[in-house]
Amino acid sequence: MPELAPPMSYESEVLAAAPPRSRIPFYMLGVIAIMLLTGRLIALDSQPVAGVRVIIRWNEQSVLGPADTLSPDSMGRFGTLVGEGADSVAIVIDPLPGSPFDAARIVVARERLSEEVRILLIPKRWTIRGGLFAGAEVPVDPAAALRRAPDYGSFGRLRATRIVGWMPGSYPIPIVLGRDGARISGADSVAFWDAAHDVEAALGARFFEPWSDTTMRGRIYPVDVRLDRSIPGAGITFISWDGDGNIFEGSVRFRGSREMRIAPVVQHELMHVLGFGHTAAWPSAMETRSVGARGLTREDVAYAQLLIAAHQWQTDRLVVGGLVESGRGADTLPPRHVSSHFPPHDITAPLASRERHPRLGNSSDRR
Repeated sequence: MPELAPPMSYESEVLAAAPPRSRIPFYMLGVIAIMLLTGRLIALDSQPVAGVRVIIRWNEQSVLGPADTLSPDSMGRFGTLVGEGADSVAIVIDPLPGSPFDAARIVVARERLSEEVRILLIPKRWTIRGGLFAGAEVPVDPAAALRRAPDYGSFGRLRATRIVGWMPGSYPIPIVLGRDGARISGADSVAFWDAAHDVEAALGARFFEPWSDTTMRGRIYPVDVRLDRSIPGAGITFISWDGDGNIFEGSVRFRGSREMRIAPVVQHELMHVLGFGHTAAWPSAMETRSVGARGLTREDVAYAQLLIAAHQWQTDRLVVGGLVESGRGADTLPPRHVSSHFPPHDITAPLASRERHPRLGNSSDRR
């Protein structure tokens, strides 16, 4: 932080004497109005913040110089002063050699600087928390998580720059095995729930629970699962999210009992229910083409845990940076139409047309 020693004035005396709660983050340096920028780095993997520095780059009109280099404390906190000529600042996260975190760059408007700026630090390696692969370290890259598979969306779905995921407090998600249309047999139900438990066992948490009706529960609707012989692939999933990227409902269709009893097919669709799209960036159950059906891999689990953690943090309104700001050369445009066709051995079905939802009609947020 630059050392500033303004001459004592009536205004500064009043400010110094004021109780802490009544102070506002504006000061006078001669005739130049400045304000205090405070920030906090948040390690997405909950590790101590270390091995990074924060570079504040001012716009050309700033009177405080071209840049300011800061060292955050062990809690990730940093602060500096912003001059009146700066209508925005660029905050650069610069990893030191050997740092466990990725670089990032965000631009923050001046009016946003009156509150703490919170930035997510994305680790270069993710240690899997619980489940089938607990303790495994997997290299992760935001660009890979957000890279779109050909003709499909990305594994990490986006609403603007925010990761899509279920509303806080939604887990376990209620699942209703539909009674309308083609009948779901007892054997179908057993196979479905076996596959659902396999997803939970791999991810290391409980995500689904049986439910009896589709009426709203809290702020979400239960996910409706049915058989539908008219779909072009083995399975298809639709989810809906709001303007903040919070999923609040979904539906799954399987072409028949045969497809519903293939565990990797069910796992694939349930990963879509959780908010994840396709990928070709690593060996994955979410590949769009495969010579054989595959269950969840350790890479799937690592990226899923990372994205769930990112979505939970991004529900905090003070968080302004995340995976998009850390991405390195990824095509991060949100997908316009994303389907989840998954024939058992070769995913070649065309993109699905949008389904008219009984509550929402043709929702622009339906994927």
